[in-house]
Amino acid sequence: MTLRPLLKQIGLKLPVLGRVVRERDSCREELQSLRLEFLRMAAEREAFESLLHSPSSEQLNSGYCHCCRQHTFFRILGPWLRDEYVCLNCCSIPRQRHLQYVLDTQFKGWEDLVVHESSPTNDFLSRWCTNYSSSQYFDGVDSGTLVEGIQCQNLERLSFADESIDIFITQDVFEHVFHPDVAAAEIARVLKPGGAHVFTVPRLYWVPTSEPRAKLGPGGIEYLKEESYHGNPVGDGRALVTWDYGSDFEALLKAWSGLETTAYDSVDRSRGIDGELREVFVSRKV
Repeated sequence: MTLRPLLKQIGLKLPVLGRVVRERDSCREELQSLRLEFLRMAAEREAFESLLHSPSSEQLNSGYCHCCRQHTFFRILGPWLRDEYVCLNCCSIPRQRHLQYVLDTQFKGWEDLVVHESSPTNDFLSRWCTNYSSSQYFDGVDSGTLVEGIQCQNLERLSFADESIDIFITQDVFEHVFHPDVAAAEIARVLKPGGAHVFTVPRLYWVPTSEPRAKLGPGGIEYLKEESYHGNPVGDGRALVTWDYGSDFEALLKAWSGLETTAYDSVDRSRGIDGELREVFVSRKV
């Protein structure tokens, strides 16, 4: 045994010296841990700066994200910006950021209002709202019923009382409803005076007249066009597209719900808002 380990063993047997030796060893371990963490952060920073100055740096820009409410970087991952232009902090996509941008700018203090969201796929709204609730649609289940702790709500037969909700949110939901006229009227019913339905839906600018893709018949679903599906947070993960909405969408909503509807359309890379079919619609109950 060399002299240094021998002295350490002797020191550990003495109460005062033993405490000093243990504290010294603890400090060494902590310093080593901090050194490794510093090296890891330096490596990450070097890699990030390399990305910023790489030939593909035009695929990356800094800005403010309204979903995570932080200054961040937005990255283009592919050509379909609607789903492939992401916040590197919270992974939000443009239509989600655009909806929360509209809430932040058009509904000051919305965080303290009664907000209900149908079929959410993330927690971006619930992070900030103190009176937030959400629901999913489960086929064959009555509205208001809990399914494994999740509230079921059918937009065509909501269980909420009249004039009980300040802001009703749907994000890419209305293209999956068989009777959007009934759903729009139901949402208008449950909105408080001055409330609003704030939502996204892919309005196809090349389609002049909205039309159904499928309908419910006596024998089940009747397909009027080729079947098309989007992702679904529940069930088998697929949601049938039932309607193609076109240029007459706002007029239809007025006829269905009685509410005036405004379409907000922005391009603002500093807020991560860009891409196809990015409109946010607001139907206000005046």
